[in-house]
Amino acid sequence: PKMPRIKSKFSSLLSQAPSKNPAGTRSMCRVFKNFDNHDTQNVVRRRRIFESATVLAVGIQAGPAKAGFKEPPPITTTSSPEAVALAKDLAKLDTVFYGAHWCSHCMNQKKVLGKEAFSLIRYVECADDGVNSQRGLCKRKDIQGYPTWEIAGEQYPGEFALTDLRALVDDILDERAQRETASHGLAAPSKWEVNLLYDSECPVCNAEAEFLKSHDPQGKILFTDISSPDYNPTESKNGGVSYEDAMERIHAVSPDGEIYQGVEVFRRTYNAIGLGWLFALSKAPVIGDFADGLYDTWAANRLRLTGRSDLADQIKRRREMKKTQCTENPDVNDGGNSRKCPSLT
Repeated sequence: PKMPRIKSKFSSLLSQAPSKNPAGTRSMCRVFKNFDNHDTQNVVRRRRIFESATVLAVGIQAGPAKAGFKEPPPITTTSSPEAVALAKDLAKLDTVFYGAHWCSHCMNQKKVLGKEAFSLIRYVECADDGVNSQRGLCKRKDIQGYPTWEIAGEQYPGEFALTDLRALVDDILDERAQRETASHGLAAPSKWEVNLLYDSECPVCNAEAEFLKSHDPQGKILFTDISSPDYNPTESKNGGVSYEDAMERIHAVSPDGEIYQGVEVFRRTYNAIGLGWLFALSKAPVIGDFADGLYDTWAANRLRLTGRSDLADQIKRRREMKKTQCTENPDVNDGGNSRKCPSLT
């Protein structure tokens, strides 16, 4: 049967989930929807199918029918503090857990959470012969297999590891926090640890920035190109560092406005991406002095060594370029074609 829609960033997780049955199907207990259709012309055929089927989709044995309503097996595992915290967050997201008393994958999921954590989550029994069965609700929700999580209105079929469920919940909570922050007109909280001010027109500097980007999948470093006409030192992220100062020595700025220069910039940026050990020796007294001196020599000769004119010419060229793109007194009636210049340095 067709699976319910799943958020795109978690679809690969579900499709790659390991299965316990040789057919390689997803770790969930499927149900045959046509068993609920009481078309009298097909009753005999369906009965034969049911009697001959010992495994439903993932190898879950249906078991013989018994009189009376059936309860799921008791949860015997004790919840970890992490599982209880996760269950509390799931409850905040109006989470519903759809399952069946005979479903082994439902039981596995409950064991992963533990009895204390699972008691905080709303459980809906979908089997007709289960205690407190809500089969009608399961049909209206188009539940195709068990277990199925409904979190913040979205369905996520299958059995999840605790870490994967935690990641899913964190993602949903982060999205909510960002929407709430935006609705109050506030900037979303920053995740970067250091803002690197670099000169993209310098081939060596640009190669260094590209290397850092390739090793920074989590966005720990914010990259700001000082050679861009839009570079504005008055922006808080840039710490008031002028174009001239940034061209003379490499700079970086922390989220709280602390400014770093020279070799310290490399220590901070490499540490942010987990490669801080490469510059660990530069903190030693003798080696640190040598590294600082080596960088100062490079910085003083960087423009010449990379085939560019001196800093005075760079500043002059930048002023001329900016004057052609903006005006100190933008005309508010020109349809937005003119804009106020940022600081020329």
